[in-house]
Amino acid sequence: MTSHSMENNLAVVTLHDAAPAFSKRIFEYTDAFENLEINFNVGLIPFYHHTEDLGRFPEFVDKLKSYKRCEVVLHGLYHEDRNGQMDDFHAKSKATTEEEIRAGLEILEQVGIKTNVFVPPQWKLSSGSIEILEKLGFGLGEMQEEFFLLSQRPFRKIKVPKVLSWDLTGHPDQNIVRIGTEERRFELLDDAQRRKMIRIASHPRDPPSALKDQLEMIRELIDQGYTNTLYRDLIQKLQDVPYTTI
Repeated sequence: MTSHSMENNLAVVTLHDAAPAFSKRIFEYTDAFENLEINFNVGLIPFYHHTEDLGRFPEFVDKLKSYKRCEVVLHGLYHEDRNGQMDDFHAKSKATTEEEIRAGLEILEQVGIKTNVFVPPQWKLSSGSIEILEKLGFGLGEMQEEFFLLSQRPFRKIKVPKVLSWDLTGHPDQNIVRIGTEERRFELLDDAQRRKMIRIASHPRDPPSALKDQLEMIRELIDQGYTNTLYRDLIQKLQDVPYTTI
């Protein structure tokens, strides 16, 4: 790496699928992160299942807003419909994408949350979706193996190692197979001899034992000198240096 490289490796921790339906599990994660002084992002769903408008859940929203080490970002609009069909911003039309993202932003603003970061359900974005994010003034979009730095014109696509995630099915018991898989991937990423960004994606439907493993991984990274960063700081870091991770 050149002298312009970042001073540290990066650890990005994000809790996905934040919605009142999962409040018990969500706050188990957020309380643990906060108590251990871990900086963490929360992907918030404005209208989960077409039924949970955040405006009707002020206690849930207020608790999320109370954390000192947390950044709340937009995570789709519904995330999934009443039948469990997942939102797919790779397949939606540009018109539908714009309508739903605007609606999500409006709901967040109504409950006192502003963001310029979009983390789509399933990490799926189309080129049309990215154009809409640019149009609406977003600074960052995230996929499984890429960040889109939208605060620059033209936007920059930054390749990163695939995110560590324990929820592939939406069912904690079925997701238990991810425990060993993601532990091995973490060890490979952490052993790589290069400047690194390791992203840990927690979900309320992770297998029950995943939180313990994730906390151990995060503590290990911090002990090794990784910078544990929020998205808003990541945007600045990616702007300031010619950074590549793979």
